[in-house]
Amino acid sequence: MKSNLLTSRARLPGPYGWLGSLLLACCLISFPSACKAKPHHVDLTWDAPKSSPVPVVGYNIYRSPDGGSSYHRLNRSPIKETKYEDSVIQNGRTYRYLVRSVSVGGVESPASNTVDVTVPR
Repeated sequence: MKSNLLTSRARLPGPYGWLGSLLLACCLISFPSACKAKPHHVDLTWDAPKSSPVPVVGYNIYRSPDGGSSYHRLNRSPIKETKYEDSVIQNGRTYRYLVRSVSVGGVESPASNTVDVTVPR
């Protein structure tokens, strides 16, 4: 089984740098024996805050279809890990992602930087 990995790395500017970096990878896994490809997916990873005035209990992941400015949350409740796999995507489309940390009281941080990913056809 072979895997082609395309990676894009982005840094968070200014006061939001505590989230570290958002690493995106778009992977295509092919099965040569069956000559069929598994659908693409986007892997998101980021660094946890090194210090925060309030405890962080999780993260919310947001996606905008076609790289627009209208976002919707992908996870139902804050995730505790600093990674997320988005497998509900379409080939040939561009998506824009951002991450927000969530405090124990449910308050979200300002948005991280955004990263655009174009899924291969």
